[in-house]
Amino acid sequence: MPITRRTANMLLAATAAISPVASGGTKSKRSHRYDVAVIGAGSFGAWTAHHLQRSGLRTLLVDAYGPSNSRASSGGESRIIRTSYGDQDFYSGWAWQSLPEWKALERRTGQTIFTPTGVLVFGGEGARFLAASHKALADRGIPHQMLGHDELRHRFPQLALRSGEVGLLEPAAGALFARRAIQALVADSIRHGLEYRQVAVAAPRGEGARAIVETTTAEPIDADRFVYACGPWLRTVFATELGGHLRADRAEVYFLGVPAGDGRFAGTAFPAWMDVNDGAEAWGIPDLENRGFKLAVDKLTIPADPDRMNREPTPEFLALVRSYVAERFPLLVDAPVVETRVCQYEMTPNEEYLVDRHPRFANVWWAGGGSGHGFKTGPAVGAYVASVVRDAATIDPRFQRGKPA
Repeated sequence: MPITRRTANMLLAATAAISPVASGGTKSKRSHRYDVAVIGAGSFGAWTAHHLQRSGLRTLLVDAYGPSNSRASSGGESRIIRTSYGDQDFYSGWAWQSLPEWKALERRTGQTIFTPTGVLVFGGEGARFLAASHKALADRGIPHQMLGHDELRHRFPQLALRSGEVGLLEPAAGALFARRAIQALVADSIRHGLEYRQVAVAAPRGEGARAIVETTTAEPIDADRFVYACGPWLRTVFATELGGHLRADRAEVYFLGVPAGDGRFAGTAFPAWMDVNDGAEAWGIPDLENRGFKLAVDKLTIPADPDRMNREPTPEFLALVRSYVAERFPLLVDAPVVETRVCQYEMTPNEEYLVDRHPRFANVWWAGGGSGHGFKTGPAVGAYVASVVRDAATIDPRFQRGKPA
């Protein structure tokens, strides 16, 4: 189901209706002072702005290229939403907390945002990740099933198993339609009072503890507080403070054409999945909306520049995908590549999220580090960041900026 014309028109109207703050400390006729300005309209930023605005704060959301654009980490067609996190069970809770909010957004907007494909996590019989996930989900009462080798092979013959492999199936999990979800969220938030502008924002500056923030064309943004949630751009905007704490790696995603008339790789027949064997960094989503069987094998570490990098697929990544598919999904060994995406993972050294205050400016916060697993928890992240900014809540040490890597 595509973005409706009404949703698109709302975003365009919002962009046109909000005029920038004039230079020289004066305000244009339509400009206003905001309680909070959020820079970045991806999953973290859009949900943060949503929660701030719903709490009664006058909130401005800005993005250089538009909500969930193709350069952003929240762009693209789909994302897995799962609660299996091994011994990082904190994120299991946030993912489970976020799922009802995605469903509520779907009901409010009339957009198809979530599809319950289920999620299958598989690995060797002694895989610590599976055992830890099973315990975490059981402790939280999250529905799941442990599948032995024979049952896993019987239920999902599309997947070629190695000796001793078992699985964990989350029947209530599935896939989110990423771009559609964020654009629907921003449009819904605008309808409830959020203000949105499509404009590029520079790094904060100032002599004291409170920052001055301007657009890249030197127009000031008149707000009391600022949240930079600009994904892979965080490490470039804040090169001194975050250059050693965040990295951005290039990733390639492939959609393989399924055999003609074959429904075995559709979302109703095969779940979203993740391979957690040692050394394997592969995941995928079944054929949704007839786009093809989506998968990625993330074994290459190539620095990413979200503005300038080549977004065409490379022979090295394709060779990894072909090799993996030949072993794991032999029915797709000769499947054509029907679509590709080149994006980036923006991560901290320990792959925890980043939520912290700027060391110099008391009115500037960061929210990022979510690439690779952050999209799904956007609602929980947004609620948390909003509480930190609005109520000066204590920041969990796991999210704070550490020593440079």
